[in-house]
Amino acid sequence: MIDIPIHNGEVDTTPTEAGYDTEALNRLDNLFTSLIGEHQLQGASYMLSRHGRTFANRAFGTLRQDEGSPPLQTDSIRRIASITKMFTLVCILRLMEEGKLYLRQPVKDWIEEFKHATYEKINIYHLLTHTSGLHPDGGYFTEPYPAGWWDYEFAFEDYNDEGEVEHKQLSPGEAGAQKRSRWIKAMLAGPPISEPGESWNYSSAGYSLLGELIRRISGMSYEDYVKQTIIEPLGLTRTSFRVQEAMYDEVCVTNDWDLQRLTDREDRTYLAPRAGGGLYSTLADLDRFGRMLLGNGTLDGVKIISRKSVEMLTADQFTNGIRAYHWGENLTDFHAGLGVTLGRVDDPFKGTTFLHEGAGRSALMIDKKEGLVAVFFVPTNVDWVPESMISVKNIIWSGIQ
Repeated sequence: MIDIPIHNGEVDTTPTEAGYDTEALNRLDNLFTSLIGEHQLQGASYMLSRHGRTFANRAFGTLRQDEGSPPLQTDSIRRIASITKMFTLVCILRLMEEGKLYLRQPVKDWIEEFKHATYEKINIYHLLTHTSGLHPDGGYFTEPYPAGWWDYEFAFEDYNDEGEVEHKQLSPGEAGAQKRSRWIKAMLAGPPISEPGESWNYSSAGYSLLGELIRRISGMSYEDYVKQTIIEPLGLTRTSFRVQEAMYDEVCVTNDWDLQRLTDREDRTYLAPRAGGGLYSTLADLDRFGRMLLGNGTLDGVKIISRKSVEMLTADQFTNGIRAYHWGENLTDFHAGLGVTLGRVDDPFKGTTFLHEGAGRSALMIDKKEGLVAVFFVPTNVDWVPESMISVKNIIWSGIQ
């Protein structure tokens, strides 16, 4: 087998002092090196902390897919995809605490495109819990060639008799409103999958709409609000929606699409907010975000949200279960928190942990009972490697003493 070197980052304590079995770490390292050696993963990195003290911080594999790439490091930056939704969720709860919205408030109160009999019953809570009935992410129903809402955006352009896009003379405000209305209408194109609250259908489009609500309610861009509310107060110095060019060489990418996304500098002022998957971050920054939630919304004396909001976030929102197709499982009794995943009956962390994954390539997990925060990245260009997610979680929780 190829020798895969291990890169160790800074820790605050030993596994033994943290009440953790070192043999579990050995099993975890062996799994990662095996998957990298079999070319199932490009690399892997993880950070484990307990009661606010880091006891494991390791990285394996390469930063890039190219031959001769430098190694993946414990402080390498990685696109965290849907873990971004947890930041959006916290921002919505912050606005709720400030009295600027309530979770059962209809979306139509803020976005006029929802003032239609088909959509007027959809509220903020539905968007947060993926129960709005809006079209789910492509692939949710395991269709082979899914279309995204952006594929329909062209239909809401203004065309002249020659079939050309007509550019009307509009004020900057009118032009911006028109551009925003176009992507919102594209998201609403076609009939809903279900009635609001009837079933769970994972929808990143719903989180883009939450980002637009944050913009309209706060009076600043979604990205600026996340930065002001979470990133800066928590000192997440390596977390951003756009990585500075000087740091490009520190970002892990797995393919040309990853690289194009990293270097894209398109003006997004009037585009759909990247509230469902736009952030880049690191193990340490996500660990700090997780510790804040572990600390009931406060870290190092900085309060982001209240204890009661964290309790609501982590509570099962569907105590009697809800229908969810869930990528082929076709469940009738699915359970989830307020925008976060909860453990299932066959998970060793059921009943104590809430989490969010990012496109099957990363995860942030918080176990309130055990005081554990687990973050891991498993970059790969292979479509789906279940061992890199499911087995990793099982091994991590097996080490708690």
